[in-house]
This record gives sequence, C-alpha cells and structure tokens, in this order.
Amino acid sequence: MDTKIETKNHVDNRAMLGELFYRASLIRMEHLADALFVAHRNKLPLGRVMVMLGMIRHRWLEQALDLQNLVRQNILAEKLAPKALEICVLNQKSVAEALKDLGWEGDPARNTANLGDILVEAKLLSAKTIEDTRGLCKHVGLPLSRVLILQGLIDQRVLEATLSAQTLLRQGRCDKKEVLAALSSAAHLIDCEKALAVQEDPTPFLRLDELLLLAGLLTEREQSLFENFEKFDEKSGRPVPLGEFIVESGMYSASLISAAVRLQHMLARHELNPACAARSLGLVFSQTLSLSKAIQEASAIPDLFDGSLSFYNLLRLSGLVTAFDIRRLGHLPRHIETSELVEDRLVKTGILSRSAYEATKRCHLLMKEGFISAEQAVIVLHHWSWSGEGLTRVLQNLRWDGGELPTLKAMAFRA
Repeated sequence: MDTKIETKNHVDNRAMLGELFYRASLIRMEHLADALFVAHRNKLPLGRVMVMLGMIRHRWLEQALDLQNLVRQNILAEKLAPKALEICVLNQKSVAEALKDLGWEGDPARNTANLGDILVEAKLLSAKTIEDTRGLCKHVGLPLSRVLILQGLIDQRVLEATLSAQTLLRQGRCDKKEVLAALSSAAHLIDCEKALAVQEDPTPFLRLDELLLLAGLLTEREQSLFENFEKFDEKSGRPVPLGEFIVESGMYSASLISAAVRLQHMLARHELNPACAARSLGLVFSQTLSLSKAIQEASAIPDLFDGSLSFYNLLRLSGLVTAFDIRRLGHLPRHIETSELVEDRLVKTGILSRSAYEATKRCHLLMKEGFISAEQAVIVLHHWSWSGEGLTRVLQNLRWDGGELPTLKAMAFRA
C-alpha cells in the first residue's frame, strides 16, 4: 500500500506546552492566553515566550519538552505528563524521578524518529547541516524546526510534511522506507507548487473552550471535559465541531457561539487582545449586545497590551539578560528615586554592556520597522555577540538585509 504524506492535519498535537503547564496548575488561563497571543503575533515558540515573560523557568520548559516528546513517541500516557511536570516543578525533581514516583517504568531518555534524523534520512538535508543548526538552536534557544525555516533550509510545508512523517513513524503505522520515500516525493511536489501557493487565514491560537473559560462562561471543570473533545456524526461520520456540540446540547445559543468563533479569528488576526475578547464575549452573553457593540464597550476599558515585544522583552528573549541578572538587579540599591527603566539600570550596574544595549536597541527598531522578525533578531544578536562584527555585516552574512541597507543605515543604524 502506498504511503501518503500530508502537509496538514496529521501533525501530533498531543501534550501541547501551554496545556501541560495549565493542566499541571502551574499557570492560569489568562496568563496562558496572553503568552499565546504574544507567541502568535511574533511567530515565536510558546515556551520561549513563557520564559521571557517570567511565567516559567527555563529548566521547567526543558522538562515539559522532554515529557511532550515521550507522549508523542507513544511511550508515556498523555494524562501522566502534567502530573509528572507538577512533581518536577513543585518538588524540584528530574523527569526520570517524577515518572518513577508515578510508577512509570520506561526509558525517559528515549528519542526515536527525531526531526533532524528524518530530514537527513529522506535526503532533504545533510547531516552536517543538521549538526550545525542544532548547535545554533542550543545557543539561541529556538527549536530546530524554526531555525531551519529562518535560514531558508526548508519550506514551512516541507516542515509540516516532515512532522506528519514523524507521527507516522512513531505510531508504527507504516514501513520506514515507504515513509521516507513518500516524504522525499512530497518535498519535491511542494517545491513545484510554491509559485501557486495561496495565503490562508491565520489559524486561531485560542480554542473555543479556552475562550469560553476566559470569558467566565465555563468553569475549569467544564472546560476540562472539552480538552480532548472528539465526536463524529452518526450518519455522515464527519467530525462534529465543539461549537456545534455546545449549541445542540443547549448549553449556549448559536448566536453566542458564532460570536465566540468570530472573536477567535479576530484574535488570530491580532485585531484585539485576549482580555478584550473575553470581555466582549461576556457582554454578548450578559447584556445580549451585538458583537460589534460589545467590542466597542469592551475596548473602552484602558488596555495597552497588544502582544508586541518591548526592548526589555528582546533582551530577555535573546539571552543577553537572564533571569539571574534580573534577580541580581533586584538586590542592588537604586541610586535615584525616579522610575528608571530596567534596561538602563542593567547598563549602569554593569550587568549589561553598553554595546549589547545598543545592538539590541537597533534590532528592536528593525523589528518595529518590519525588516526582521523576533526570531531573526534573536539569531542576529547571537551572531553579533560571538562574531564581533557590526549588525549591518551580520545581516549581510545572514542574507537578511533585504537589499534595504541604505534605509537600515539611515533609520535603525544611525548613531
């Protein structure tokens, strides 16, 4: 039987990072929603954003990723992952120790069918390329998949096809040679179809049940029942959307669910933030307002959060300022009574060098002007920190100057 590699809908989405921390009762839904908003808006990995915002520690993120990997290899039950993570964080234990406490007897270090190996075995990338990229990933704290795309080594659709192949291999549903051959063919077909690609609407990053919970229309217990919702129509066999099920059950009206779905898509387009969306939905329910009127009233409440990254956020994201640095800064005395910016205090106390401050400031301006993404800024700052070259040269070496260097020099690179 021929093996077919899909570029969508077959990626393993079990044990998503945000859900792991939420189900382990380590973060609140409103904090998760804000982190998802920032991650989606800036095309950043959720885990890195949660660390940047101070919601979790880097060690916890690594433990969550290890547990996620075990779930997706089908050697750890998904329901055990948040329990293990809770033990890791609250009792300061390793993943192996936490799993042992839960009676699990597998190998926590197992890592089959990882992304890099699949790309090499399918002859899409060389082993040297993967090795070099993994080294960069370790330094900048971005996942292999994102760095490969940022460097132009693979296409987004090729990545999706590779993740689909990874799922098939880990499930043991197909012969490995067939999967790799199908992946190679799919990658070739994707290259041929690039010119015909159509821009699609962004996928909502906040699930319907999560938005209802955020708006106070579901309890945590009710929302937990919908986390792994899966229902099929008895006649047609088609999957029943959660919203349709909620309406048919009589829990909420079709108009309310319709408003919630519209808000999901508005969030995905970054037209409003999660708090405003939740307030709007609450007003639609409690005061039977139209969605447009509810949004108008909800927007009247001062709320400047738009999901964009601040200069300080970029310092944290790039690793030029660590959580330890911030804790250390808190123990240092203030020399002035005014509300001095954290980044300025970092320079004055010698924790952050003036050159690193200026480099980050210029990268932040490049981001605001739309020349580079947040992920690219992190990689630029990494290259800048170890190469000793100027930012203009680093951008040229990375081929991210976009042919706009005169503009960059005039705007983001002026002294």
